[in-house]
Order: sequence, then structure tokens, then C-alpha cells
Amino acid sequence: MEDFIIPLSSEFDGIYFIEGFQHARYPYSHSMLIGDYLIDTGISHKRLKTLKKRFPINNVLFTHWHEDHISGNYLLKDAKFYCHLKDRIPIENVDEMIRLYNVKNTPVEDELNSLIKLLRMQNIKVDALIEDNDIFNINDQLKLKVLFTPGHTAGHCAYYEQNSKIAFLGDIDLSKYPYYGNLDASLIEFEESIARIKSLDIKIVATGHRGIIEGKKKINEEIEKYMSILLERDERILAFFSERSRPIELDDLREHNIIYRKYTAFKDFEIIAELLMIEKHLEKFLKERLIIEKKNGYVLN
Repeated sequence: MEDFIIPLSSEFDGIYFIEGFQHARYPYSHSMLIGDYLIDTGISHKRLKTLKKRFPINNVLFTHWHEDHISGNYLLKDAKFYCHLKDRIPIENVDEMIRLYNVKNTPVEDELNSLIKLLRMQNIKVDALIEDNDIFNINDQLKLKVLFTPGHTAGHCAYYEQNSKIAFLGDIDLSKYPYYGNLDASLIEFEESIARIKSLDIKIVATGHRGIIEGKKKINEEIEKYMSILLERDERILAFFSERSRPIELDDLREHNIIYRKYTAFKDFEIIAELLMIEKHLEKFLKERLIIEKKNGYVLN
């Protein structure tokens, strides 16, 4: 067995964690193989070719549309592709990512187009749509349940194998960097989805960019840490408001390292994504009446 193909259950055959290249650092991600169903295709072209030789892959389930999760689609053209309706368009037309990342007519547009070419991404036709609580019966012993978990994207889904109690959470990734920096994201839905995951009886989880996490206690601890990062971001944004007497406009929060504590080589993209994420916090604050609109901006309520 290749070392990036890791069995997840001694009791139930056919459930494997598939480690993405470079430990799933962007632009790669982890996957899970359950029977002949592969969840996401961003493990790297080389690893996906190897996986195809070892296992039949007749079905591909997507967690969401981001490029690091769908880049290997062109290698599985004979498979049947499934996704949620709300993520269908950018999977079938990868150029739509430019709009959703809000990078049209910026230097990042050219960078993203170059990455799409580098990853050899191609449009594919989605054969069937999935909905919350759909069940895939696999190999007579596995029942894979779809969990509609929007927030990271509008149509993000996680997957839960009910008998083994193993889940793949996609980009509810339990990392240090929760992300909701595209136009179709929602922080409010993201937090609701995380709470739903925490309520499940799970023995093992894997995510798009973390390794395997085992044990209900450890999983809950990691979920709590993940949620605390979102709350810390809330506090930093509200502190920005409390330090100023005039109404705050969204653009006033640009380049203050509120989400990204330190910008990287991807600074141009991070600034755009950061402002989108801050906007999601403002939407949450408005709903909770923590801030109100005043003149052309917002003030603490």
C-alpha cells in the first residue's frame, strides 16, 4: 500500500484517508476514499494517478468548488460527479472562480488564471446533485451521509459514514486559518455548520487540510479551538470600532491584519479575501444588533 493511502477502520473495509501532496498545503488537499467513491480530487495529479491504479473510482463527491479540491477532475472523466446545487456553477465553469473570489480586474486575476493552467484544471459536467441527508449505500456495509454544511462556500458539504462513525469535513478544516473569503461564503452559516458537526457522534474525522483526528474528546477540543479563532476575530473587529468615534466603513478595515496576522507572498489575494471575511463579520454583527448602520458606515450599538 502506498504510504499516502491510510486505512481508517479495522472493522469496516474500504475506508481510506488519502493524504494530499506536501501534507495538503495549498494548492493541494486531502481526500477520502470510501468504496469506489472519492471525496475531492486535489491530492495532486501524480497521487491521483497512483490511486486510480490501485482502486476503482467510479464516483466523485465534492465538498465544494475551491481549486485545491477539484484540480484532479480531468483525470477522472469516466467517473460520475456529484455536488450540491449551490456549488455547481464554478465546478462546471472554473472561470467563475474569478468572480467568486472578487479578483476581477486585479493582479490576482492573472495569478489565479496562471494557477488554473498550472493545475491543468478543466470544466467537467456535474452528473447529479446532492442534498442534505442523502445516503449513499456502499459495498453493502457502508452508509455515507451527506451533511449540508454551508459557510465556507454556499454549497459546502461534509460526509459522515454512519456505521464506522468516520467523517470527512472538507474545509471545516479545524486548522488555524478558518476561511470564508469568497462572495458566496457566510460566517453565520459557517458557525451553524461547525455547531452541527460538533453535535455528531464521531470517532474519527479528517479534513481537507488537517490529518486524522481520533476520539470524540479530541475532536471536540479541536472544534472548540476552531470556533475560538472566529470569536477572536469578532473581538478584534469590535475593538477597532471601540477605538474610533466616527462611523466605520468597510474599507477602513483594509490592511489592518485583522484576519491575517501577517501577510505572506500571497498578500494581494489575502487583502481581498480578508476584506470579504471582515464583511461577513459585519453581517453577523448587524444581525445580532452589535452594530448599526449610521451615515455611510457602522457604529457600535
